[in-house]
Amino acid sequence: MTRVLIASIYHEVNHFSPGVTTIEDFQRLGWALGADSLVRGKGRDQAAGAASVAREEGVDLVAILFAQAGSGPPVTDSAYAAIREIVLGAIREHRESLDGIYLSLHGAMATESLTDPEGALLAEVREIVGPDLPVAASFDLHCHFTALMARSADILVGFETCPHVDFFTTGQRAMRLLVRSIRGEPAPVVRYRKIRMTASSEHHDTRRGPMHEVMVRRKELERRPGILDISVFATQPWFDAPEVGWSTVVIAAPDALAPDAAANAQQCADELGEMLWARRERFRVRKTPVDQVLAAVREARAAGEERPIVASEGADSTSAGSTGDGVDTLRALVEAGATIDALVPVADPVAAAACFAAGVDATVDMEVGGRLSPGFHRPLRVTGRVATLCDGRYRSKYPPFPTDAGPTAVLAIGAIRLVITSRPAYLLDLELFKRAGLDPVAAELVVVKSAGGYREFYEPIAAQVFDIDTTGPADSDLTRLPFRRLDHPLWPFEADLQQPW
Repeated sequence: MTRVLIASIYHEVNHFSPGVTTIEDFQRLGWALGADSLVRGKGRDQAAGAASVAREEGVDLVAILFAQAGSGPPVTDSAYAAIREIVLGAIREHRESLDGIYLSLHGAMATESLTDPEGALLAEVREIVGPDLPVAASFDLHCHFTALMARSADILVGFETCPHVDFFTTGQRAMRLLVRSIRGEPAPVVRYRKIRMTASSEHHDTRRGPMHEVMVRRKELERRPGILDISVFATQPWFDAPEVGWSTVVIAAPDALAPDAAANAQQCADELGEMLWARRERFRVRKTPVDQVLAAVREARAAGEERPIVASEGADSTSAGSTGDGVDTLRALVEAGATIDALVPVADPVAAAACFAAGVDATVDMEVGGRLSPGFHRPLRVTGRVATLCDGRYRSKYPPFPTDAGPTAVLAIGAIRLVITSRPAYLLDLELFKRAGLDPVAAELVVVKSAGGYREFYEPIAAQVFDIDTTGPADSDLTRLPFRRLDHPLWPFEADLQQPW
């Protein structure tokens, strides 16, 4: 039987988020060894997609690891070393019986000392297995794609969607191409184009706008003879390292109608790269001031609108590695009299502990926010009633993994319900609010912390959605952030740049 080793490792760095990501963070947020690693995503992740193809094709999977730590500050070197050794040790152990390797990666991890640990891991895998064993890797759409990745793997595929809803099918794509290579089809070539641009993720939405247009053309190009797969990578915007820039990656193999696979692939990569570059100004993000959002809520109330306004503090996006302790919108609500029925999240372990110490129905007077990223946020003093307390554990729908936000309290401040988590929690779906006993659909205003990805779950329930102009480690105006290691020139830092690569 054909045997393929599979491992999944997910972390997305935000270089402006304080602190480090430890091995304990991986173990708390998502960790499984052996066969358990295939079911950690409850049948919805990349590993599950790969396993479905393996069953169809009679492939035996050697499952090694699931390690997931979400988005946040750089991974400690010791944590990366432990994960690396689990994967490489298993490959050395099983090397003689393996026909292929599939690593499901995020693609935008960084450690304390490495800016491309995933590329380095693939290079070490290649060194162990030699030049002939097929190696596949899949990535998030926000992969920081590098030349080392391109040199080290035979198959490199990325998400097709943003918001990301194709975890399962991405795993299927990678495994199908891997099985194809294992079974002797013409060897594929990888060609890519690196583009001198980056942009905040609010306009990466593949369902509309400039990214949608590029993805439509991508699907058309995939129908060309010899083209096996095409990916577009819009680098994690808050990644501070050399080689940052968007990428188009094409996998091709010789075809009777297109025998020159390399030239065919490069032409497709360049065409998509030119499309992205031509649309660069449309990827620039312009946000709405908080006072205009509150005015929209009042107008909706006056009009009898029953659906909520949804407003996102994307600069404090927890799914982009921010700390979730910004309180800009909360401050505006309190200063306006706290009369808007609003659900507002904040990460603050000290405030959460104070609520638990006081107990349900107690009145507390305390500062909230501004503790985790004091360089970006300042605290706000509030007085409210502790409405509910919970353990903060629930199963997220996006991404499809268990979540532990730590002890979580709901503090009623007038009409506002402030959801205080002990740890930063993703706000891509409605599950945190539901776990806290709240109904987002029934509120007048729902505040989330997401740089665009929230739209998949929140747009269907919203009367209007707004991206609010606030500050934080995931600021949409990248030129306001203290980047130090980028390769220049790079748009938008050099706004008049004319050469795309």
